Amino acid sequence: MQTLLVPLDSSVCAPKVLACAAILARSLQARLVLLHVIEPAPPGVTVEAGMGIVGGMDIIQTPPQPFDAGQEEASKKALELLAAPLRDAGLGVECQISPGTPVDAILSRAKALSADYIVLGSHGHGALFHLFVGSVVTGVLQHGLCPVVVVPVRE
Repeated sequence: MQTLLVPLDSSVCAPKVLACAAILARSLQARLVLLHVIEPAPPGVTVEAGMGIVGGMDIIQTPPQPFDAGQEEASKKALELLAAPLRDAGLGVECQISPGTPVDAILSRAKALSADYIVLGSHGHGALFHLFVGSVVTGVLQHGLCPVVVVPVRE
């Protein structure tokens, strides 16, 4: 049986991506693995008065904070709500949560699952956004080892 990895964020594009993934899963007789990536909080930087080298200030950087169990549970419930109608329609659906940066987590899960396809949505941000922030779709397309189906979600 083939496996379709479907990374989803909490945006309004999830239903459109899922609809396309369901059509593909039916035609390929594949199972769907819905994935939500939880990014760790960025490291914090604090400046404290002290005897440091930089003008009497010490710069302290804390490591990234792991996500909490409440966030993981909420994400799992959201995925299960999306999965229920697909299961009712007879599709095999699994829900997974993964910590990390989106591109790395998606590629890691795709490799671990031996995914046959990755199906993800494109938010359609402009060129400046991609220049400064980048794009999950671009990262997955550049480094993925299986075919990637990109669902445009802009109306």
